[in-house]
Amino acid sequence: MATKLSNYKANLVKISSILVCATLLSACASQQTTRTGFLNTYTHMDVSEEDKNALIYKSRTKKAYSHFMVDEVTYSPGQKREKGLTADQLLEVKKSYREAAIKTFSEKYQYTNLPADGVLRLRLAITGIETPYLVINYLAGPLSNGGASSESEVIDAITGERIVALSTHANANPINGGVIEYFTKTGHAESVLKIHAEQLRALLDNAQQHNIR
Repeated sequence: MATKLSNYKANLVKISSILVCATLLSACASQQTTRTGFLNTYTHMDVSEEDKNALIYKSRTKKAYSHFMVDEVTYSPGQKREKGLTADQLLEVKKSYREAAIKTFSEKYQYTNLPADGVLRLRLAITGIETPYLVINYLAGPLSNGGASSESEVIDAITGERIVALSTHANANPINGGVIEYFTKTGHAESVLKIHAEQLRALLDNAQQHNIR
C-alpha cells in the first residue's frame, strides 16, 4: 500500500511538472515584430515573402558603396522590457549583435569609423529579449528556448537616405541556436541577433542586385 501511494505521488508530481512546463513554454513564444519608434518611419515596410515574421524595406538607389560603419547598438524594448537581465548581460548581448553585424558586412565591405561618400551606416536596435526557463532545461532537458526581436536599417552615411530596413523576431532552436545555449541566459538571444545581422546584409545584397538590373 505504501509503495502504491509513493508511486501515485511520484506520478502526480510528474504530471504537475509537465503541466507547469507546458504553461511556461506557451508563454515563452511571445516575441513579435516591433514598431518601437527606433526607425524614423515604418512607411513602405512590407511583410517579407521569405519570412512572415519580418517587415522589410528596399530602396531603388543604384549608388555603389565600398565601406560601412556601425552605430552602437540601442536597446529599445518599448513597453516590454526583459526584467531578468543584468546590465552586464545586456551589454554583452549588444556587443555580440554589433560584432555579428561587423563580421557579416566585412565579407563585402571595408569597415570604417568615418562617414564619407560611398559609406554605409548601420543602425541597430534590440527591441526585445526572451530568455529560456533555465530551471526547466536543467531538470527536463532543452525544452524552453529564448530569442530576440530587432529593428535595423542601412542608410547612406552622408545623406541619411535609407537603403534597406528590417524589423523581425525569432526564437532559437537546436539548429540555429545550439543546444548549449539552452542552458545560458542570453545564448539564444545572441544566436538570433546574429541571424538578424545576416538577414540585414542579405536584404542589402538583394536590393543592390535588383537595382543594378
